[in-house]
Amino acid sequence: MLPIRIPRGFTSIPGGPSVIRLLFLNYEFPPVGGGAAYASLATARELASLGHSVDFLTTATPGATEDAEIEGVRVYRVRSFRRGVHEVGLPGALGFVCAAAARLPAISRRVSYDVYHYYFSLPTGVLSRLPGPHRRRPYVISLRGSDVPGYDPKLARYHSAMLPITRRIWRGAHRVVANSHALRSLALGSAPDMTIDVILNGTDLIPGNGTCGGDRSGLRVLAVSRLIARKGLDVLIKAIGRLRAEPISLDIAGDGPDRDLLEQLARSCGVADRVRFHGFMDRSALASLYGQADIFVLASLAESCSMALLEAMGRGLPIIATRVGGTSELIDHGSNGLLIRADDVDELATAVRELGHDAARRERFTVANRALARDRFSWRSVAEAYQEIFQDAVERWQPENRRLGPLASETRLYPDPLKR
Repeated sequence: MLPIRIPRGFTSIPGGPSVIRLLFLNYEFPPVGGGAAYASLATARELASLGHSVDFLTTATPGATEDAEIEGVRVYRVRSFRRGVHEVGLPGALGFVCAAAARLPAISRRVSYDVYHYYFSLPTGVLSRLPGPHRRRPYVISLRGSDVPGYDPKLARYHSAMLPITRRIWRGAHRVVANSHALRSLALGSAPDMTIDVILNGTDLIPGNGTCGGDRSGLRVLAVSRLIARKGLDVLIKAIGRLRAEPISLDIAGDGPDRDLLEQLARSCGVADRVRFHGFMDRSALASLYGQADIFVLASLAESCSMALLEAMGRGLPIIATRVGGTSELIDHGSNGLLIRADDVDELATAVRELGHDAARRERFTVANRALARDRFSWRSVAEAYQEIFQDAVERWQPENRRLGPLASETRLYPDPLKR
């Protein structure tokens, strides 16, 4: 176990903002979890590169159970009882909260953090309400999707029971930040008097042309997703089934509880020979798969701000996505991708066929997506937006008044939605 680092006092970076001592907390951490795991680490990494002191309290992952230093971020790990890489389950969520609650006070007593940053109001944000030295400092909540009531119907009873706690967590925060304007609107349905900011996710710009790789004898479609019903992969497989006469194949990267059902569906649709289930893939293997694809498809029934979609944009892939949640804040129909109705097999099949036959349009989408990834969705811009919020928390915080957030009229959005 690494010793806890005790940062220097609050100072100024020459020519820049003050150094802020931050503790990030997330019950997921790469490679465990979904997009929020990678988003939280990427943001922490960028803030560290900006000169801030960033520590991270999270769950242990397979092969990584000890504390470590990762790209300038000190990572403290606790054990939990997750069901799998992409599935936490109630025991996993409770296990993390209990283990983190035992370790958080010790870390906070030895390091005087300026701000605490909780990813997911539930379960991680529960830690903000527990006793300990961290209660004497401001905190920021980052909403990611499943922690917002109404996002996932399967969690309706859970959110109904936890709604009073959720509201208390949000109202105690210096700022609450959603990762899309759509998620912000959904959250306001449960707490209409709240001030909620928006900071979209980011991505890395990967060299190369997203439409040059792979086998040119046919069109390669790629989906990167947890294998759960909400991701609409059954609709995508059925759409590929409608296109059996076309030289089209589908790669699905990711794992989850629905894998057997989806493999059976591919067989029943007569496309088992052209739908490849790759399971969980590490980052290097996944990068290779992105490079071989011609089109990226996100068929979700609900999304906040898809990390997989942003990664595809960073690699210059043309996009077909459902018009749900925050996806329309990333894709401008006809400019950098195509937006279709969710749960519509015919419309998805038509979009794949038409975009597959139009190489010139795919090239236009490639150029547009790489430009957007470079200019508007970099992790540096995400970190700078959070830096402004953390700086505000430090400047406005008073021990005798634990919440001095902005008035509703001061809500800031980073960045603005795609221009229409």
